[in-house]
This record gives sequence, structure tokens and C-alpha cells, in this order.
Amino acid sequence: MEQSSDQEISSPSKLEIHVSKKSRFLLWIWFLMTISIFIIIIFFIIFIRIQSVFFVLDDKPNIETTIISQRSTRATRVKLMSTEMITSKPSNISRVIPCNPLKFSKYSSYSTGRTPWSFSSGHLDEDPYLDIVVVSRSGARFGLYYGIGNGTFQPEKVYDSYQYPVYVAVKDINHDDKSDIIIPFSGIDTIGIFINRGSRIFSPIEKHYTGYYRIDYYPYWIDISDFNHNSLLDAVVVNGHDASVSIFYDYSNSNFTYTKIYPTGHDGIAVSIADFDNDTYEDFAVTDYSDNTISVYINDKNGFFKRRKKYLAGIAPWGMTTADLNNDQFVDIIVANHGSSRVSVSFNDGQGHFYKRDTYCIGGTPKAVAVADLNNDSFMDIIASNYKDNFIYIFLNNQDGTFLPYQTFKTDPEILAITTGDFNLDGKIDIAVTSEGEDTLNILLNLC
Repeated sequence: MEQSSDQEISSPSKLEIHVSKKSRFLLWIWFLMTISIFIIIIFFIIFIRIQSVFFVLDDKPNIETTIISQRSTRATRVKLMSTEMITSKPSNISRVIPCNPLKFSKYSSYSTGRTPWSFSSGHLDEDPYLDIVVVSRSGARFGLYYGIGNGTFQPEKVYDSYQYPVYVAVKDINHDDKSDIIIPFSGIDTIGIFINRGSRIFSPIEKHYTGYYRIDYYPYWIDISDFNHNSLLDAVVVNGHDASVSIFYDYSNSNFTYTKIYPTGHDGIAVSIADFDNDTYEDFAVTDYSDNTISVYINDKNGFFKRRKKYLAGIAPWGMTTADLNNDQFVDIIVANHGSSRVSVSFNDGQGHFYKRDTYCIGGTPKAVAVADLNNDSFMDIIASNYKDNFIYIFLNNQDGTFLPYQTFKTDPEILAITTGDFNLDGKIDIAVTSEGEDTLNILLNLC
């Protein structure tokens, strides 16, 4: 009896065997679930890393949204580049956007010199109508087109100039209430100033060298403002071959008082002046073509500038302009990406930093970009060109800083530059472009 009792104690019961099998089964289930979850996490991380691009400039993360915009379709690809809860999604609020679709007249065309590289509009005579000055890079000349008032212009009046005029600004640089003409001449490393004497007469050129020594600076783009609040105008010029900008200070009595040079990225092209940090002192930004960046220079409140901060701006940024696109009282930056078929919008965070960027695809090789309120809704719209076709691309603002699918309007081919203005005094902003393909100036009148 004792032996039988010992055998009963040492042998597992059926219940214990069942529990043991169940435990092993549960253990295997737990193990397989753990492995599965681990594999899922690994694949998720790999997927996220493939879909994401991480980069840091100015010691902070950037956020980019790419919006591939077609006339009838719209797809959005978001590249998550930060743990911050910031996105660039269009608002879901239903809005009625005025004058959508836009309406423009068939373009009128005016002959220019060879390779009309840049142009600008302003009041160059005593009437109230906008006039246009066009510089022709291949012809060592510039031409004036005086507005008649109905959106048309008189035939070109030609002025001879120096080699390679590549950009032009119209500004009253000497405070005599007449708009003057300022042109960088890349062939002789100077900027030239033509003072308006009135009655459509301009003084002989005043030359100002862009560097301290005679080397190949290749001055390209220019913008003008008062950096040091002394009521005298200053000029900032991008030196494309020297990776620098030259700032000419305090124009008075036909001369600038002094010059200062700041480094930029490689192959700088465009410059635009704006108050990025809302301190009432003007700052400026430069497109660094070969670095795929923009360099932002913040005014130190004395006319000199802090060390540049650079931000990714898409592939091969060429043309640039600035405006407050989302009406938050902070100036944003818009560039044409010559190397990626896109227009990039870099948003100001309110402190003069540009970490969040939206991109809009138009195809081809964009060179020029401009902004204007084309439908009178108090939001700035974007006009861009694709050098490889004969259209301009217009993005109407969705009234939140994002943009509707582009609308296209025909022009002559190979657009080099864009500007805007009310050319017929009807209260609507019109568009002008220059075409290298036909060596023409095109005018499109706003019919909205």
C-alpha cells in the first residue's frame, strides 16, 4: 500500500499534464507574438526612414512638404523631418476663392535686344503710367518702354551700356522724386547708375566696382534699401563667381560712402531684401545655387549683418522673391528651383528662421518667380515660369499660405524673368515676362 501511494505521489495527474501543455502553448504564442511585433517595428522603422529625409541646418530640424500640383489633380507627399507637431496640410475649411479660374488677355509682344535677361517696372517719366526697362545680356544694351496707360507701351528706346547687363532695378536712389536705373554689369565687375534727369533724360553712367580688387566677381542680382536707418539708400549685389555679396552704403552726391563684403554659398544668384524678424531693420536673403540653400542675413540694427544662416531650399534655387503668404505678419521666401521642376516656399517662424518648406511642382526648369495678389482677396499668389515651355504657372493662394493647383497662361517660349504691376490703371495686377526664345517682352492684362 505504501508503494502504491509513493507511485501516486510521483506520477503527474492528467490535470497537471493538461496545464503543462497549455503553458507551453501559451509560451509559444507569446514568443511568436513578440517576434512578430519586433519584425513589424523593424519594417516600420525601415519604411519611415525610406520615406523620410532628415537634415539639420542652423542647428534645428527642417520640415518639407511636397505638393505635386496638376491642373485637375493634386497629390501630397509629406517628408517628416521633426518631432515637432508642425505640418503643411491645406486647410479643410471650405472657401470661395474669388476669380477662380483666373482670366488674362492674350499676351501682347514687344521686341527686345538679344537675351532679355531681366527687367523691372517703375515710373520713369512724369505721367502716372508704369514704364518698363529691359536689359539684354547678349547685346550690351538696355531698352525703355514707356507706358501709354491702356496696358500698351511705346516702342523700345535703346540705350547702349557695358558688357553683360544681367539685372536691373528701378529706384529713386538720390531722393529727388524721380526713379533711377541701377544695373550690375558682369563683364566689368561694376554696378552702373543712370540718374533720371526728368523729361525722359538720363545721366551718363556712374560706375561703382563690386570688389576691393579687380578679380572676377561677376555681379549678378541687386536690391536696394536703407539698411542703417540714415535715410540714405544702400545696395546689395550678389557676386556670382566670388561666393560673396557686396553692400554699398549711403548713396549721396553720386557716390557710395563705403563698401562691405559678406560671404555666401557657392554660385549665388538672387537677392531679396525684407524685414524677416520684424525689428524695423531690413534683412536680406540670397539663393546659393550650387549648395541648394538660401542664406539669410539678419541686420544687427546698425546696418551690418550677423553671420549668415543657411536653410535648404530645394535643388538649384535660382530666382527668388519675398512676401507674407499666410498673412501672419511675417515675411516668407519663395524660390524657383531650376534643378527640380519646383517652386519652394520657406515659411518664416516669426523670428527670422525658415525651417518649414512647401514645394509645388511645375515641371521643366523654373528660373523666375514673382508674387502678387491677382484676385484681390488680400492674399499673395505665386507666378512662376518653366524655361522649357511657353507658359506661366499661377498658383492662387488658398487663403492660408497653401496654394490651389496651378493655372497656365500662354506666352512666348523660354521665360527668363517675371514682374507685375497695374499697367492699365484698372485696379488689377497685370503680368509681364521676358522671353529668350523670341527676344520679346510679353504683357498679360488681368481680366478678373
